[in-house]
Amino acid sequence: MTETSFEISPEGQQKIEAVDLYLEEAIRDDRPIEALIATRRIGEIVTERTKEAARVATEGSSSWSDVGEALGMTRQAAHEKLRERVRGEINKGRAKIDRAEKAGHAKISRRATRGRDKLEQAAPFSPKVEIARQRIDEWEQGKHDKLTQDLEKAREELARAEQAFQEKLDS
Repeated sequence: MTETSFEISPEGQQKIEAVDLYLEEAIRDDRPIEALIATRRIGEIVTERTKEAARVATEGSSSWSDVGEALGMTRQAAHEKLRERVRGEINKGRAKIDRAEKAGHAKISRRATRGRDKLEQAAPFSPKVEIARQRIDEWEQGKHDKLTQDLEKAREELARAEQAFQEKLDS
C-alpha cells in the first residue's frame, strides 16, 4: 500500500518541499551534522503529530482503515504502530504515578517524624505530648490514606483511557 486516495494541499506540499530543500542544502554546503540534527528533530515532531493526527482522525469521522491508508500501511499496521506508542505513554503515566506515590508517602512520613521529634525535645514524658503524638499519628495515617485514594483514582483514570483507546482500536 503506497498510493493513497488522500491528497496533501498545495500549501502542505510546498512546506514539505521547503524542508527537503533545507536538508539538501545543509548536506551540499558541508553541514551534514546540522542536517542530521534537523532530521532527528523532524522525526520527533513527526512521531508526535502522527499520534495526534491519528487520534483526532479516529475520534472524528475517519476509520483506522483511513488512517492506515494515509500512512501507506494497512489498518492493522497502523493499529500496531500507534498502539505501541500509546502503550509507551500509558507506561510513562504509570511510572509517574508510582514515583508520586513513593515521594508523597516519604514526604508525609518525614513531616510526621519531624513533629514527633519536636515533641520529644519539648517534654518527652508529658501526658499532653502523648495526646499530641496520637494526633500526629492520626494525621499521618489520614494523609497516607488520602494520598493512596487519590493515586488509585489516577490509576483508574489511566486504565479507563487505556480501555477507551483499545476500544477505539477494536472498532
